Amino acid sequence: MMKLFLFLIVILTISVNSVFAQSTLENQFEFFGNLTSGESPINSFIDFDTIGNNLGIELSITDLIFYSIGMVVYGIFIWNFYRFLARREMIPLPLTKYQTDGKKITSIFGYIIKYVFIFPLVVLVWFVVYSTFLFFMAPDLPRDIVFLVVISLVVTVRISAYYKEDLAKDFAKLIPFALLGIFLTSNIFFTTEQLLDRLDDFIPFIGKIIGFVVYAIFVEAILRILFLIKRKILPVAEEKLEEQIEKQIDEKINVHVTKIEKKHNEIEKKIEKETDEIEKKIEKETDEIEKRLDDGSSNSNKDLKSK
Repeated sequence: MMKLFLFLIVILTISVNSVFAQSTLENQFEFFGNLTSGESPINSFIDFDTIGNNLGIELSITDLIFYSIGMVVYGIFIWNFYRFLARREMIPLPLTKYQTDGKKITSIFGYIIKYVFIFPLVVLVWFVVYSTFLFFMAPDLPRDIVFLVVISLVVTVRISAYYKEDLAKDFAKLIPFALLGIFLTSNIFFTTEQLLDRLDDFIPFIGKIIGFVVYAIFVEAILRILFLIKRKILPVAEEKLEEQIEKQIDEKINVHVTKIEKKHNEIEKKIEKETDEIEKKIEKETDEIEKRLDDGSSNSNKDLKSK
């Protein structure tokens, strides 16, 4: 039965192949719009230049690769950069130790480096990269509107960071990913030539970015001044919280140290007691042995005398 079954399968396979070969020679019909029976389905999909057309999309495999790589790069940039931009102390420098040591000049110099050189550079990088992404993701938006949206996002994130860093993180993360979702669900597709044309339109407007960066620096300076004034006038909640935490930690440490010392004393007393008992026991056994030896020697002397 098994051999007969295998024989029937072989016959059926040969029949299907012959029918398919005959149909490819005699008939030509459209498949996915432009695929004919004269073409092998596998060869058609291996032809990367027409894979987009076979799927009903007027895109080449190069365009599909560019879209995939672009979304990955966009996601990596937003994921790694939004936390950095959303922190109140975006550039943590150890300036407090210089203030406590009396080195005010070093502290002032550190602030100048932090907010005059490093901060503008960070804002510039964020602005250029994100405005570039948005410029290509929203082709219907004018260039000025693209720059306005990006600088508004940067300023909004920085203002929120001085209120609540979690809110700033939500702004810095959700808005860019929401724009990516809008782009993916809209009927916007670029070819390589269109991307190059958009890039040529974008390059002449890079000079305008400096004005937006200056505006962001001005807003950051105002926020920093207000924050320092608040710290001088109002008590710092973070310092109080740190003091409370340190106090609680010290109390717990003291409790544990007291318990450890108590157990240590108990163990020492127990060891001393057991040591005394052992010494007494050893002395007692030693005395008994000596007594037995004395008794044995006296008995042996008596025996010798009697002899």
